[in-house]
Amino acid sequence: MFKKFWKSILFRQVSYFLLTALAILFLGATGQKIFNFGQLLEAYELKSYDIRAKVAAENEVSNPDIVILSIDDDSIDILQDELGRWPWSRDAYTQTIKYLEREKADSIVFDLMFVGYQKGFEDKDIELAETIAKYDNVYVSMNFDDRPANAQIPEIPQKLTANVENQSKIDFLNSPYTSYTYPRMILDKVLESTDQIGFINLRRDAIDYTSRRSPTFFGFNGNYYPYLAIKAASDYIKRHENLDFDKYIITPNNELIIGNRKLPLDENGSLIISWYNSPKDENKKYIPFWRVYQSALNVQKGEPPLIPEGFFRDKVVYVGVTAASMYDIKSTPISSVYPGVEIQTTVVNNILDNRVIKRVDRWTDLSFALILGFLVALTVIKIREPVISSLICVSIALIYIFLATYLLDYHYLWIGIIGQIMFMIATFTVMFIIKYVLKAKDFEYTYKLATTDGLTGLYNHRFFQEKLKENMAKANRNRSQFSIVLIDIDFFKKFNDTYGHQAGDEVLRQTAQTLKKAVKPTDLVARYGGEEMVILLD
Repeated sequence: MFKKFWKSILFRQVSYFLLTALAILFLGATGQKIFNFGQLLEAYELKSYDIRAKVAAENEVSNPDIVILSIDDDSIDILQDELGRWPWSRDAYTQTIKYLEREKADSIVFDLMFVGYQKGFEDKDIELAETIAKYDNVYVSMNFDDRPANAQIPEIPQKLTANVENQSKIDFLNSPYTSYTYPRMILDKVLESTDQIGFINLRRDAIDYTSRRSPTFFGFNGNYYPYLAIKAASDYIKRHENLDFDKYIITPNNELIIGNRKLPLDENGSLIISWYNSPKDENKKYIPFWRVYQSALNVQKGEPPLIPEGFFRDKVVYVGVTAASMYDIKSTPISSVYPGVEIQTTVVNNILDNRVIKRVDRWTDLSFALILGFLVALTVIKIREPVISSLICVSIALIYIFLATYLLDYHYLWIGIIGQIMFMIATFTVMFIIKYVLKAKDFEYTYKLATTDGLTGLYNHRFFQEKLKENMAKANRNRSQFSIVLIDIDFFKKFNDTYGHQAGDEVLRQTAQTLKKAVKPTDLVARYGGEEMVILLD
């Protein structure tokens, strides 16, 4: 039974596919080793992901309770008479905090760093720190940097560290993606006044510098420090869902547990951001800073504010720069011009929704590639018509692309497309070549059976007759000549009867080989019938 299966067509077809798959994988590995071919595929994969992410974002609307207090170009221009040129006196932020606290905002998050005292306005800086100290829902930011080894490294207060139980293999403390050597310090009075401080270093993909991921924690001096959005979102969950958790847990499966939420991380400890379509009314998400500041001044004067009372109630208010001239503009999958502060709010939104993108591992991607390759190989081998088999293979590719888009859109699962499609194309090409090489061999074998004598290996009588007609026509046309030699083996019947048919067959074979060796390659030797043979001399 095994021998029968070994010789079966199915076994041969599966063997051809497996050999093809191994050859493609070997060439891919070699290309990666020599030419870094994988980086090119990854670049195209990222672009294909961007297209899918943009499509998926059309179906998603951001949380209306997360708004951005936008320091835009209009605010910088309008407030120039009141606050002077940028950077403004920090009294502007003090008044803003007081106004938003009066309006019962849930939390106020500054995507701004208050670095260094402003000369001549030190009292305003101290007042800002004192105002921040009054409230436990005001968050400020810092960032890390890489400085020369001989730089004097300041100490970060221990209260800013995050309690992280890392059960995974992600090395936050030593990875070049998450570890730093120098903290950029903010006002010491602010550091003393609050522990609601997060870090805002941004993660970009190295291939094209597009922001698709968000950091979670940073490593410095053996401690973990939280990304600003992680800290703000965690505290929001504690307040609103009555959850009491004192540490972050990262599971062996690279899942970050925040309360009752499990958020998948990539191999470098980052969240892959799930994007949202902007609300239909942009004014509900982006609030110009100048309107809020003017409202704060109006309230102090007893005049009505520019923004309706109660608008900020229970909202997460991010304060950040969106002015193009301030260089806090990033490139993302859904826009090449995207404010950095909105990346922060998107991450907060993702955490609250318990919805981030999970990219499948390379083995899952490889499995998809092998399945698709097998379907393509089966189609090429089984379907005789090249056009039909090509259309079916294209349909398989389109169905897979639709599946990948669907999984990202509705299940937040990122499966590869480019590597799989390349594998399909390579499989289609190789299997197509194999199919027609085999077909050519089959044709050659069939032709040989039809034109040669099975016993002697000489051409048969029918083939000789065809060649004879061709030579006669050629001789008439060109007025040339050719010769025919008819040969008969004497006493063959007697020899056959005396020594048996097997001996007679061997005589025929030996005679045929002798004749073939005696003539030129252009001459034709055929078995005319029985023990008779014929030579057509050109």
